[in-house]
Amino acid sequence: MDWTRKIHKWASLIVGIQFLLWLVSGIYFNLMDHDKAGGHQYRAHMHQTVEVNKKELVEPNIILAKASPATSIKVINLLGEFYYLVNHEKGLYANFANRYSLYHAYTGERVNIDETFVRSLAEKSYNGPGEIISVKYIEGKIDDFPKQKNPSWQVNFDDEVDTSVYIEAESGRIVGHSDADQRLAGIFFMLHFMDYANEGSFNNIAIIIFAFITLWLSTTGLIWTVDLTMRGQYKIKWFATQRKVKLFDKNKTSLGEIKLSTHNNLLSELENQHIILPSSCGGGGTCGKCRVLISPNAKVTSADAQQFDETQLGEGYRLACQHFANDVEGMTLMDVTDAKKITLQLTSSEFLSADIKELKFNVIGDSFDFKAGAFMRFLIPEGKRYTCPENIPIGYQTLWQDIENKEYQFESCSRSYSIANACKGNEEVTFTIKLLKAKNNQVPPGIGSNFLGNMAVNQCIEALGPFEDFYVTPSKHSSIVLVGAGSGMAPLKAILEEQLDNEYCENIVFIYGARSEQDLIYQDELSELSRNNKKFTYIPTLSRPEKEWLGAQGYGQKVLEMNLSSLGDISKTGFYLCGPQGMMDETIALLKAHGIENSNISFDDFS
Repeated sequence: MDWTRKIHKWASLIVGIQFLLWLVSGIYFNLMDHDKAGGHQYRAHMHQTVEVNKKELVEPNIILAKASPATSIKVINLLGEFYYLVNHEKGLYANFANRYSLYHAYTGERVNIDETFVRSLAEKSYNGPGEIISVKYIEGKIDDFPKQKNPSWQVNFDDEVDTSVYIEAESGRIVGHSDADQRLAGIFFMLHFMDYANEGSFNNIAIIIFAFITLWLSTTGLIWTVDLTMRGQYKIKWFATQRKVKLFDKNKTSLGEIKLSTHNNLLSELENQHIILPSSCGGGGTCGKCRVLISPNAKVTSADAQQFDETQLGEGYRLACQHFANDVEGMTLMDVTDAKKITLQLTSSEFLSADIKELKFNVIGDSFDFKAGAFMRFLIPEGKRYTCPENIPIGYQTLWQDIENKEYQFESCSRSYSIANACKGNEEVTFTIKLLKAKNNQVPPGIGSNFLGNMAVNQCIEALGPFEDFYVTPSKHSSIVLVGAGSGMAPLKAILEEQLDNEYCENIVFIYGARSEQDLIYQDELSELSRNNKKFTYIPTLSRPEKEWLGAQGYGQKVLEMNLSSLGDISKTGFYLCGPQGMMDETIALLKAHGIENSNISFDDFS
């Protein structure tokens, strides 16, 4: 099935591109000037009124005797003179392969159509302002008239549309006029009729191949749809069923049997049963944390293949977010967290910068404990939102002025965000969330950040957590260095608050990077804290500083490198990183280059 899906996707791309070409060319055909597109702008209408003098005509039999063998003979008028046109090899149509000879109708002499004759014919056929600038004999196919199979003359005029007159070399027939407008139309006809070989025909090999591709696309699409529906991967509640699944812990001890719907993936269905597996990517298959052991015969998704080796896949290891109850009869849970579903009520929503908001929530019900650096997974309900945040302060509106503020719909999903405060026995949790803008007006903004950033005060939302993957181990390091940027501030700020009260931790350095001074969040609070607390050093750094900025400049990892020598024995220092992936990759490489062991480096790969 995998190879059919790959071919299906590539076939979809090909068909999609061709449909786009049909749309564009169809619009052009509706808007174009049909007279100009035909190349007739400067074509004269030659209506001959001269009558042939039958008494002076040479007998046709005499001509046929000279021109044998012949299939037909007729009298034609060229430039007011009459000629016998003898066809020796007749094609089905005039533009097909024909072989002619020409004889003067009154003298019987053989006539060859030379350049002088051609110039006169072209001038007779042309009524524009241009003059002849060149004459060319063409033996093979004519690009402007690809159906023409016979040798022809091309006569070019120097008018504003680059007119060319084509004359059949043996018969003197005007094949046609072509100009810039006609050539442009020809390009669109080529795209519309898929005549990429310029054969001048709708019945070409490209369109035949395309028909088979479309047939393949339809067939594989139908097979794929049936397969996904049977596996429950189409979220159609009408087709959803309940399936009994036996659960085991990682020691193979039975946990009983539960019923799971085929409507949602295993991760979501287990959450509905209050069984919370670790996950930081919201079910996207990228974090690889929601590991379960099911049947070795279960389909291997691309996300599974990235997270497990061949041996593990053969044993039946899979990601719960990638599979449905259809796949399993029994399931071993490798890691069940103590997380639970919690209702949060928004109490405050404030802009810290143009694209970062601080959200404060009260916990409805029992409070919960968490380690600094923990995150929550918000359950975003389906609904509608606008692409721009509400109530943007005047000083921050420049960032959003190019975004078209329009309504969009979204389906339910989950998104993870770090808690930005330490656990101090209160019932309030804080988050700093970066509002992800739409990349263009055709796509929606970040669904989770836009929903949370536009929540009304007192509005409630459910979240799963806390999940504790990123934290400081008590009494492990007497010195710690925090390196962050952007909304990576959240878990680092929580760790800072926690470690300031930790007597074992004697020295804390916080390097925080932003583009401009306006993007530095919690600047006043952290600067004052650094001045009043001897064990805390705060180093804000800007990558695009204004002239007035007197602090550190450059990216956070570069500032860290410049300050490593002042940190003392860095081999015993703990480094905690959170921010853009590029920043963390460079910082980790820097620390390893200076001999820092992996056990002393912790990072949060989402913020």
